[in-house]
Amino acid sequence: MTTTNPSLTKKELLLVIIASTLILAWTSIPNWVGYNVQNDQLAFRGTFFDPTDYSVHIAMIQAGMQGEWAYTFRFTTEPQQAAYIRMFYIVLGEINRLFRANPELVFQVARWLWGYAALVSIFALTRRIFESRRGQWLAFFLIVFGTGLGWLQVILNASTTPTDFWLIDAYVLFSLAMFPHFAFTLALMCVALIAYFDYLRSARWEKIVVVIISAILVQFVNPIAFILVDITITAAAFLNWIQKSKINRAEFVSLAVIATAQVPLFLYNFILLSRDPIWSQFTAQNTTPSPPFIDYLWGFGLLWILAIIGAVRAFRKKSSLLLSFAIWIILAFILAYMPFAIQRRFLLGITIPFGVLSTYGLLEFFESLSTKSFWRPSRIAVAMTFVIIALSMTSIFQVPAFSFYLMSRPEKYFYPRTLNAAFEWIDTHTAPNDFILSDDQTGQLVAQKTGRRVYLGHLMETINYTAKVTEVKSYYQDELPTNWVSQYPISWVIYGPYEKQIAPDFQPNPDLELVYQSDDVQIYKVK
Repeated sequence: MTTTNPSLTKKELLLVIIASTLILAWTSIPNWVGYNVQNDQLAFRGTFFDPTDYSVHIAMIQAGMQGEWAYTFRFTTEPQQAAYIRMFYIVLGEINRLFRANPELVFQVARWLWGYAALVSIFALTRRIFESRRGQWLAFFLIVFGTGLGWLQVILNASTTPTDFWLIDAYVLFSLAMFPHFAFTLALMCVALIAYFDYLRSARWEKIVVVIISAILVQFVNPIAFILVDITITAAAFLNWIQKSKINRAEFVSLAVIATAQVPLFLYNFILLSRDPIWSQFTAQNTTPSPPFIDYLWGFGLLWILAIIGAVRAFRKKSSLLLSFAIWIILAFILAYMPFAIQRRFLLGITIPFGVLSTYGLLEFFESLSTKSFWRPSRIAVAMTFVIIALSMTSIFQVPAFSFYLMSRPEKYFYPRTLNAAFEWIDTHTAPNDFILSDDQTGQLVAQKTGRRVYLGHLMETINYTAKVTEVKSYYQDELPTNWVSQYPISWVIYGPYEKQIAPDFQPNPDLELVYQSDDVQIYKVK
């Protein structure tokens, strides 16, 4: 099943780059629409989905630009231990100290560059698995565009939002459209799989080094993402031994070396996230539970059927490599319902095994068509295109749907432009580690636009978020003691459009000194 000449030719690489450019341009359309429909009153927040996490990532680029090399929460005032975890955006910011470019531009450049890396790596993986060009490209497009039947749920007026409309991690195109650290992780996951499959064929130990480097880099960005790669390569080796009725000692040692290399960072992350007083509270708030399984059935739709057909065919053909992808799917969904707070995070890149197995299930059908005189190669290509479209309907309609939605300038994705002058003042007149008090929506924007720290701003990165939402509301409504703000390391208080929604008649306490005023925004210094 694996090709004997796995290296990409120049022609193939050019085609993949062209296809990748079109894919990344497609994913960028909603953001382009958002920036183009800005007006004198409203400014675009910079993303068409999940603006709160977008604010976190841009804030961490800002932190890197300020010289930080370790992660500290920008959305909470509690003293905390800086940690070497989730390093992707910190490193981007450190690199940007050389260029001093706009952090949001850096984010988009990284999304494109790592998007190219991810897409080329995905095609290189399909090149390792399938000999025929037809199989390689079919698998590539199913991995990238494959989704479920969310579009049908919308037509049927489903009571819940379809999974493939919101679960960024699970769908490659959605991941590439949103966050560059997802593209980074997907690229290295594919590189590691390629390297280990090459090792099984060639027994060259430098391939194991590639797997180890990939694993460590992924752990610095996403501590759990590589678990599914570990499962897949272990399954491929074990199934190979079962098929041969013999354990290959060198392959066993290679797995042990890969696992051992990951232990130090695993222990570091585990101790940090479970024992550290602040990071453990973040862990408790960082809940991403799985929806009912019926939602996943809809969310991957026809891919389930085709993947099962592919797995059955792989079992009959005794293909240990392809069966390892079936085990990836099975264990990923088992982990997605284990008693962990981050259940659905285990589905990152799950369309990779779905796409591979679905392609294997379809190839026999297309090969049977090629023996019939009616089915010339051009007609088979049309049929393959139809299959890809049928399995990618949500991906196809998601981009125009988000684009049309942004044209209405929804409040979630746009903010009052009057805040920009206030952000410029903050950037000029405050210190990088100053804390600012505001409503949580303002807090997100302050961290994003200025890199300053805030008292409140993110559901997971603001420790005791729910209590602080109540406190902030009570503060602006003058329901707290006058010295409440002095209990925290807060240097500045903002009263702007979002704060006026919770307290139209805010009266500053005597411990506040007005230092900035515009028609819509006041900034006070805490005396």
